[in-house]
Amino acid sequence: MSDRFVLQASKQEVEQLFDVSTARDDFFDPDFNITPGSLTPVVYQEDRERKIYNFRWGLIPPDAEEEMEGNENFEVPIEDLNDGEWLTECIEQRRCLIPASGYYKWKFSEKKSTPFYIRLLSNQLTAMAGIYSIWESSAGRDVYSCAMLTTEANPLVQPVDDRMPILIHPNHYKKWLADKKLTEPDLEDVINGYAMTELTVNRVSEDVNDPENNGPELIQPIPK
Repeated sequence: MSDRFVLQASKQEVEQLFDVSTARDDFFDPDFNITPGSLTPVVYQEDRERKIYNFRWGLIPPDAEEEMEGNENFEVPIEDLNDGEWLTECIEQRRCLIPASGYYKWKFSEKKSTPFYIRLLSNQLTAMAGIYSIWESSAGRDVYSCAMLTTEANPLVQPVDDRMPILIHPNHYKKWLADKKLTEPDLEDVINGYAMTELTVNRVSEDVNDPENNGPELIQPIPK
């Protein structure tokens, strides 16, 4: 489970990497402990235009009665996307990029859970593969929500957890955001966009366990 991630990047960095622009400076306040139900900037394509907007992290089902019902759907295994009409429609027509500096994983044992922070070895900004939906509230307001997609962990991450978010390489941004169904070869290319050697895994402070804690000290490696 990857129920926290980090976004520490300037507005200029995000706009340049994802080829988008927005007048909203508040989208890019550093957040070192993003939790399900939070708002986070998401890159998507609508009406053939690439956009960025604050989405609710947690995919809201079309039959939901309130926004909170999406909190459980913060991540979706990519193998499950063909199990229901709703998810199939999302992966075929509503794919998105979730900007991230890195994400947390917890290694569980009988005595405790130990947090680890996983990022690109280059320390560059990246993007998690996502899908999104547009849910209409009882007041008639459109609520955009998203979920990250996960795959089997590579050998680097596997000692911590058997799942990991899919990180999209910049070479695949255009393909991922296109509003057409991806072929199996295309999907395979996207899933394997980064080599294992391009990632690093570091143990970090247990302070991240508390969602109220939020600061750069949460991602500082703890020496072995």
